[in-house]
Amino acid sequence: MSKLLSRPAFAIVVAVGLVITGAAVAAATLGTSNQVAGSFAVALAAGAGGCTVGTTIRHRRRSRRNR
Repeated sequence: MSKLLSRPAFAIVVAVGLVITGAAVAAATLGTSNQVAGSFAVALAAGAGGCTVGTTIRHRRRSRRNR
């Protein structure tokens, strides 16, 4: 299981899923009084996705260098 979590492809799938979820929340709140919350959800999802991909790739590069 840990090998799956440390693969960049898995991290990219998670990031795309987070962005799609954030976009769905934003679309659901469009035109309502909670529109700002929807925009915040997209920003938070995109940031979390980027952190996931960046951390996974950095971890893999460091572990290869230490061999």
